[in-house]
Amino acid sequence: MLKNASKILGNIIIVLVFATAALIVLPKIFGIQGLCVISGSMEPTIPVGSIVYVKDIEGEQLSKGEVIAFNSGASIVTHRIVSIDDKNKLITTKGDANNTEDFTKVSFTNVYGKVIWHLPYLGVVAGALSSIKGKLVAILLLVIGLVMSSGKKSPDVPEGKKSFNPKILLVCGIVIIVGALVGFVVIYGDYNSSNNLYDSLNDNFVTVQNNISEDAWEDMVAVDFEELKSVNQDVVGWIYVEGTDISYPIMYSGDDETYLRTTINKEHATAGSIFLEGYNLPDFSDSHSIVYGHNMRNLSMFGSLKYYKADEDYYDSHRYFQIITPTEKMRFEIFSYFDTEPASWVYTVPYEDNDEFKDYIDELIRHSYIKLDNYEINSSDRIVTLSTCSGSEMRFTIHGKLVDSQANNE
Repeated sequence: MLKNASKILGNIIIVLVFATAALIVLPKIFGIQGLCVISGSMEPTIPVGSIVYVKDIEGEQLSKGEVIAFNSGASIVTHRIVSIDDKNKLITTKGDANNTEDFTKVSFTNVYGKVIWHLPYLGVVAGALSSIKGKLVAILLLVIGLVMSSGKKSPDVPEGKKSFNPKILLVCGIVIIVGALVGFVVIYGDYNSSNNLYDSLNDNFVTVQNNISEDAWEDMVAVDFEELKSVNQDVVGWIYVEGTDISYPIMYSGDDETYLRTTINKEHATAGSIFLEGYNLPDFSDSHSIVYGHNMRNLSMFGSLKYYKADEDYYDSHRYFQIITPTEKMRFEIFSYFDTEPASWVYTVPYEDNDEFKDYIDELIRHSYIKLDNYEINSSDRIVTLSTCSGSEMRFTIHGKLVDSQANNE
């Protein structure tokens, strides 16, 4: 009796693992993408932890009231359509749980797709399975299920009655385990390939000298843009956060999707590239520019920006970042950083020297985790925002004011 119960439980575990995997993987075969919901902006319609299934669709085919997924910098947001401007090909969106419409309108080109279905709680599982630890837990559960379901046929089964052959599950389990191991190798190779690529760019096209005095900051980083642009003409600058390993080319394509998962050599990679907001001018002449980068687990790209909020003393020794373009070297002083929602007011561009921009700056200061006494900044200043994903299911943004610039004569 106990053996039969064990076998039944083992079979249930295996079926659950297979069913979960099927709900996550099979839709992709039909061109439908599954996305995990990590914020409550669409509650109660779509609860946090759900998985939404998104189908590709042209902007012209969308209608008011439909829920869409769209690219918002280095993230994808799921909100409802409030109105559509067909002439300018812009969409006004709003989260069901939000009191106001999203600050930035969505271009047709940034629409990821239309939400056709969602399942509560499955997003939590899918999110867990995206990590190495989650995959290991799934493999362990599968192995436990296989062990529990294996064994000789129970004597309680009458002669001539067919029973389920556990060898079928064993073979399927082995296939899944092998597939998971292959997945680990692919993920490691993807991370390693990106690291090698950007290490190579730093070695071949960039010179960094950290022992430079404050007065000669412009000599800290030298970039060979002529050679760098021979790799990809979309390079518009180089970002270096002083005292850190953040040293990457900045890409610009005029949209927020091209380099989300694409490297400078136009190959697919999870880390993608550091890239400039599509609505910004590529020479960083806007009053407010936004630079996006992924928060990678191995701390590459913008992964180490989390240290600003994790260590109170980190800011004091890492308060500057540089953006170098073919014509200008710019140094920015960080004056604000905080977590915000993926489609918040923070992502508004461009601005100009007026009262509206001054109000925006005041809000950046008001929300900041760090408080600087009597910090001087006004609407005539140039600001650059660095944006990345946050472990708190939000977006972490860092804001810097241009404090010095020099002509790039190299």
